[in-house]
Amino acid sequence: MTATASPVRMLPAAPMRFGVWCALPVSRRSRQASVNEAWQAEWRLPRVLPMSVSRFALTCLGLLLASGFTLALLGGSSLSWWPVLMGVALLMAAGTALLVRISSDGEHIAMHRGLVRVTRCQGGRVHTTDFLPRWMRIEPEQHDRSLIRLSGQGRSVMVGVHIQPEERRQLAAELRWALRQLDD
Repeated sequence: MTATASPVRMLPAAPMRFGVWCALPVSRRSRQASVNEAWQAEWRLPRVLPMSVSRFALTCLGLLLASGFTLALLGGSSLSWWPVLMGVALLMAAGTALLVRISSDGEHIAMHRGLVRVTRCQGGRVHTTDFLPRWMRIEPEQHDRSLIRLSGQGRSVMVGVHIQPEERRQLAAELRWALRQLDD
Protein backbone atom coordinates (compact mmCIF):
# COMPACT_ATOMS: atom_id res chain seq x y z
CA MET A 1 0.00 0.00 0.00
CA THR A 2 1.37 3.41 -0.93
CA ALA A 3 0.95 6.58 1.07
CA THR A 4 0.23 9.93 -0.53
CA ALA A 5 0.73 13.35 0.98
CA SER A 6 -2.36 15.48 1.24
CA PRO A 7 -2.12 18.93 -0.41
CA VAL A 8 -4.22 20.43 2.40
CA ARG A 9 -2.23 21.81 5.32
CA MET A 10 -3.05 20.52 8.78
CA LEU A 11 -4.73 22.80 11.27
CA PRO A 12 -3.20 23.35 14.71
CA ALA A 13 -4.10 20.94 17.52
CA ALA A 14 -5.80 23.77 19.44
CA PRO A 15 -8.41 25.66 17.42
CA MET A 16 -7.49 29.18 16.40
CA ARG A 17 -9.33 31.63 18.62
CA PHE A 18 -8.46 34.92 16.97
CA GLY A 19 -7.56 34.02 13.40
CA VAL A 20 -9.02 32.25 10.41
CA TRP A 21 -6.98 29.84 8.28
CA CYS A 22 -8.21 29.42 4.70
CA ALA A 23 -7.26 26.24 2.85
CA LEU A 24 -6.45 27.40 -0.66
CA PRO A 25 -6.89 25.15 -3.70
CA VAL A 26 -3.67 23.50 -4.81
CA SER A 27 -2.37 23.19 -8.41
CA ARG A 28 -5.36 24.55 -10.29
CA ARG A 29 -3.93 26.62 -13.11
CA SER A 30 -7.22 28.43 -13.73
CA ARG A 31 -7.32 29.57 -10.09
CA GLN A 32 -3.60 30.26 -9.68
CA ALA A 33 -3.91 34.05 -10.07
CA SER A 34 -6.65 34.29 -7.45
CA VAL A 35 -4.71 32.02 -5.06
CA ASN A 36 -1.67 34.31 -5.15
CA GLU A 37 -3.82 37.36 -4.29
CA ALA A 38 -5.96 35.75 -1.55
CA TRP A 39 -5.07 35.91 2.13
CA GLN A 40 -4.38 32.51 3.58
CA ALA A 41 -4.67 33.53 7.23
CA GLU A 42 -6.34 36.57 8.80
CA TRP A 43 -6.76 38.04 12.26
CA ARG A 44 -9.21 40.86 12.95
CA LEU A 45 -8.73 42.39 16.38
CA PRO A 46 -11.32 45.19 16.80
CA ARG A 47 -11.68 47.50 19.78
CA VAL A 48 -14.37 46.17 22.09
CA LEU A 49 -16.70 48.92 23.28
CA PRO A 50 -19.02 48.66 26.30
CA MET A 51 -22.00 49.54 24.08
CA SER A 52 -22.68 49.98 20.39
CA VAL A 53 -22.71 53.40 18.75
CA SER A 54 -26.42 53.19 17.95
CA ARG A 55 -27.29 52.23 21.54
CA PHE A 56 -25.19 55.14 22.84
CA ALA A 57 -26.92 57.57 20.44
CA LEU A 58 -30.37 56.32 21.52
CA THR A 59 -29.38 56.65 25.19
CA CYS A 60 -28.21 60.22 24.58
CA LEU A 61 -31.45 61.07 22.79
CA GLY A 62 -33.45 59.62 25.67
CA LEU A 63 -31.43 61.62 28.22
CA LEU A 64 -31.90 64.77 26.17
CA LEU A 65 -35.66 64.28 26.02
CA ALA A 66 -35.84 63.41 29.73
CA SER A 67 -33.87 66.51 30.71
CA GLY A 68 -36.06 68.68 28.46
CA PHE A 69 -39.25 67.33 30.01
CA THR A 70 -37.83 67.72 33.51
CA LEU A 71 -36.92 71.35 32.87
CA ALA A 72 -40.35 71.99 31.35
CA LEU A 73 -42.11 70.45 34.36
CA LEU A 74 -40.06 72.49 36.83
CA GLY A 75 -41.51 75.58 35.26
CA GLY A 76 -39.94 78.83 34.33
CA SER A 77 -39.89 80.54 31.02
CA SER A 78 -38.71 78.69 27.94
CA LEU A 79 -35.82 81.14 27.57
CA SER A 80 -34.28 80.18 30.93
CA TRP A 81 -33.84 76.43 30.23
CA TRP A 82 -33.10 76.60 26.51
CA PRO A 83 -29.29 77.21 26.96
CA VAL A 84 -29.06 74.30 29.42
CA LEU A 85 -30.82 71.98 26.97
CA MET A 86 -28.55 73.09 24.11
CA GLY A 87 -25.45 72.51 26.25
CA VAL A 88 -26.61 68.99 27.08
CA ALA A 89 -27.29 68.33 23.38
CA LEU A 90 -23.82 69.57 22.37
CA LEU A 91 -22.11 67.38 24.98
CA MET A 92 -24.05 64.32 23.82
CA ALA A 93 -23.24 65.03 20.16
CA ALA A 94 -19.55 65.33 20.99
CA GLY A 95 -19.67 62.04 22.93
CA THR A 96 -21.38 60.28 20.02
CA ALA A 97 -18.84 61.66 17.53
CA LEU A 98 -15.96 60.45 19.72
CA LEU A 99 -17.53 57.01 20.07
CA VAL A 100 -18.02 56.75 16.30
CA ARG A 101 -14.37 57.66 15.74
CA ILE A 102 -12.92 55.12 18.17
CA SER A 103 -15.35 52.35 17.19
CA SER A 104 -13.35 51.82 13.98
CA ASP A 105 -10.12 51.24 15.93
CA GLY A 106 -8.53 47.84 15.62
CA GLU A 107 -5.85 45.71 14.04
CA HIS A 108 -5.91 43.45 11.00
CA ILE A 109 -3.14 40.94 10.32
CA ALA A 110 -3.21 39.07 7.01
CA MET A 111 -0.76 36.49 5.62
CA HIS A 112 -0.10 34.66 2.41
CA ARG A 113 2.97 32.98 0.99
CA GLY A 114 4.93 36.12 0.10
CA LEU A 115 3.54 38.83 2.38
CA VAL A 116 2.41 39.59 5.91
CA ARG A 117 0.42 42.82 6.16
CA VAL A 118 -0.36 44.48 9.49
CA THR A 119 -2.95 47.27 9.36
CA ARG A 120 -3.63 49.30 12.49
CA CYS A 121 -6.46 51.83 12.70
CA GLN A 122 -6.23 54.19 15.64
CA GLY A 123 -8.25 57.38 16.03
CA GLY A 124 -9.21 57.48 12.37
CA ARG A 125 -5.61 57.05 11.16
CA VAL A 126 -4.60 53.90 9.30
CA HIS A 127 -1.02 52.57 9.46
CA THR A 128 -0.01 49.65 7.24
CA THR A 129 3.26 47.71 7.57
CA ASP A 130 4.32 44.89 5.25
CA PHE A 131 6.76 42.11 6.13
CA LEU A 132 8.32 39.21 4.28
CA PRO A 133 7.24 36.03 6.13
CA ARG A 134 10.65 34.41 5.85
CA TRP A 135 12.37 37.25 7.77
CA MET A 136 9.65 38.04 10.29
CA ARG A 137 9.94 37.60 14.06
CA ILE A 138 7.09 37.33 16.56
CA GLU A 139 8.01 37.97 20.19
CA PRO A 140 6.52 39.51 23.31
CA GLU A 141 7.75 42.99 24.15
CA GLN A 142 8.63 42.16 27.75
CA HIS A 143 6.79 39.05 29.02
CA ASP A 144 3.98 36.70 27.95
CA ARG A 145 1.20 39.16 28.85
CA SER A 146 2.75 42.20 27.16
CA LEU A 147 2.07 43.45 23.64
CA ILE A 148 3.35 41.34 20.75
CA ARG A 149 6.15 42.77 18.61
CA LEU A 150 6.19 41.83 14.92
CA SER A 151 9.51 42.78 13.37
CA GLY A 152 11.54 42.26 10.24
CA GLN A 153 13.46 44.16 7.54
CA GLY A 154 14.24 46.98 9.99
CA ARG A 155 10.55 47.62 10.77
CA SER A 156 8.60 46.83 13.90
CA VAL A 157 4.97 47.06 14.95
CA MET A 158 3.17 46.24 18.20
CA VAL A 159 -0.13 44.29 18.07
CA GLY A 160 -2.59 42.96 20.62
CA VAL A 161 -3.63 46.30 22.09
CA HIS A 162 -7.35 45.49 22.03
CA ILE A 163 -7.23 41.99 23.49
CA GLN A 164 -6.85 40.90 27.11
CA PRO A 165 -3.26 40.52 28.39
CA GLU A 166 -3.82 36.86 29.34
CA GLU A 167 -4.91 36.08 25.75
CA ARG A 168 -1.88 37.59 24.00
CA ARG A 169 0.20 34.44 24.42
CA GLN A 170 -2.36 32.46 22.39
CA LEU A 171 -2.41 35.14 19.68
CA ALA A 172 1.39 34.94 19.42
CA ALA A 173 1.20 31.14 19.19
CA GLU A 174 -1.36 31.36 16.38
CA LEU A 175 0.78 33.86 14.47
CA ARG A 176 3.88 31.67 14.83
CA TRP A 177 1.97 28.56 13.71
CA ALA A 178 0.62 30.30 10.61
CA LEU A 179 4.08 31.67 9.77
CA ARG A 180 5.53 28.15 9.93
CA GLN A 181 2.77 26.90 7.62
CA LEU A 182 3.58 29.59 5.06
CA ASP A 183 7.26 28.66 5.13
CA ASP A 184 6.64 24.99 4.24
